[in-house]
Amino acid sequence: MINDLKTKPMEILLVEDGLTDAKMTTFAVRRSQVHHRLTLMRTLNDALRFLERQSIYAQAPRPDLILLDLMLPDGSGLEILDGVNQLENQHRPTVVALTASNDESLRDRCQTMGVHDFMKKPVHEREFMRVIRDHKKLMIHSTPLLSRPTF
Repeated sequence: MINDLKTKPMEILLVEDGLTDAKMTTFAVRRSQVHHRLTLMRTLNDALRFLERQSIYAQAPRPDLILLDLMLPDGSGLEILDGVNQLENQHRPTVVALTASNDESLRDRCQTMGVHDFMKKPVHEREFMRVIRDHKKLMIHSTPLLSRPTF
């Protein structure tokens, strides 16, 4: 059974409306060598329907990690945190906010709502690896390369 867990990809939900930022984040995730499957949602409404498995997302995988842009065209990424907090307790994903803002009050609000970490946009491979190291529960999804210390 442990071998099955090691081969299961990390399910990553990237909620990002900017195509350049989405491309850079996807590139950082890919270069991190984490065995994953990434789903990109570009609007708040689509992300909420994905998380709630509504309509065309009825068979959507439960994300292990949500990379969440806080400024979306149809609302605030903070609204997604409400949806995440209503998910079943047995599968509560790690949420990492993606932001270009240095606003400490926004950071504090996110932390009280359950954000686990922050990454500055644009996302870089080194920063993504820091997040993975900080959240060791996700390491079971990593490739054997990441199981060995590289620093």
